[in-house]
Order: sequence, then C-alpha cells, then structure tokens
Amino acid sequence: MDINQYLPMFIDESKEHLQAMNDNLLNLENNPHDLSIVQNIFRSAHTLKGMSATMGFEDLAQLTHKMENVLDLVRNSKVEMNSYIFDCLFRSLDALESMVEDIVQGGDGKADVTDIVESLASIVSGQYLQPSETAAASETSAAEKQDELDEYQLSVLLHALESGSHVFHIRVSVRDDCVLKAARAYMVFDQLERHGEIVKANPTVEEIEQEKFDKSFSLFYVS
Repeated sequence: MDINQYLPMFIDESKEHLQAMNDNLLNLENNPHDLSIVQNIFRSAHTLKGMSATMGFEDLAQLTHKMENVLDLVRNSKVEMNSYIFDCLFRSLDALESMVEDIVQGGDGKADVTDIVESLASIVSGQYLQPSETAAASETSAAEKQDELDEYQLSVLLHALESGSHVFHIRVSVRDDCVLKAARAYMVFDQLERHGEIVKANPTVEEIEQEKFDKSFSLFYVS
C-alpha cells in the first residue's frame, strides 16, 4: 500500500487536530479544573499519534505519545495542571506544528524533540516537582518570584476586582527565531493598552522595549 496517497489527508487532519488542541489548551488555562477539556486534548493527541505512526512520522508519534502520558495523569486527577505543565504542552504543540509544516514543505517531519520529551517525562515521573533536580522547574520558580507584587500593585489589582474588572496574569513567549523582539512586545502592549491597564511587567516595560529579555515576559493586566 502506497501511504503517500494519504499524505494530503494526513496533513489536513493533523492541522485540524493541532488547532483543536491549541484552542482547548487556551480554554483550559481559563478553566484548569475542567477535565472534559483535558479529555478533548487527549483525544486529539491520541488520534494524531496513531495517524503519525501509520504514516511513518516517528518523531511526531513519539512526542504526541509523551503528551498523552501527561494528559492521562491529569484527566485521571493524578496530577493538577500548573504553569510548568502548561508550558511543556504549549512547547510540544509548537514543535508538532513545526514538524507538520516541514512535512507540508516536502520534508520528513523529523526534529530533535529530546528536551521536550524529557520535560514531559519528568512530569510523569514527578521529578519536575523537585527544583534541585529539574532546571526548568527552578526557572519557573524564579520567574514566579519575580512576578511578586508590591503593596501598591496588589492594592490596584484588588480594587479592580472589587470594582468588577477582570485581572489577568499573562505570559508572552516569542519564537526562538524571532527578530525585532522589542517590536513584537510593543504590538502586545499596544493591543492590551487599548482595552485596559498593565499594572506590572516583568521585566519592566523599559527593559522589554530595549530587548533586555530572553524569550518571554509576563504582565499583570486589568481590563
């Protein structure tokens, strides 16, 4: 059987599942305890894994399998969603999208996903909960500490909540190959400030505008 005849169908369906996973993951951020959303993500990952294995795209199949393992723990209430797990799942989606795009361009869909696979495996093993043994967890902890609010900033957010406004903690990540990071950040600030107020940025807005940040920055935002 010539599986190449099924390649267009594979590409179309893979894009649909990746979009569904992304939409559901964003929805899960707002409803982290809704296990029905986790089930939807798991179902898409499971389907994509099977399709990828059938087509011979082993890297795709391996990564979706590792995502499945994490999602299975969450949907069975053995692990609760947190910022580290969200970050790993979004990084996984980015990698999957890149691999599918490589296939669209005539490539073999191969990619070095060792780091992401190890991060997902650390969630399954529980090692990510030990900062001394997991560098990524340490970085997340440090970032959360930098996100701590001073007394004035906290009072602004509390007042906003009491007044019926919405308060958000937003983390923005740029792609590894992103150029003009400051310009991208400006676009984010411009859109947000049209509808609300940035109470705190980490790093500061000035530092971000001078590209004094690595690949991500966070904001406390009222709208």
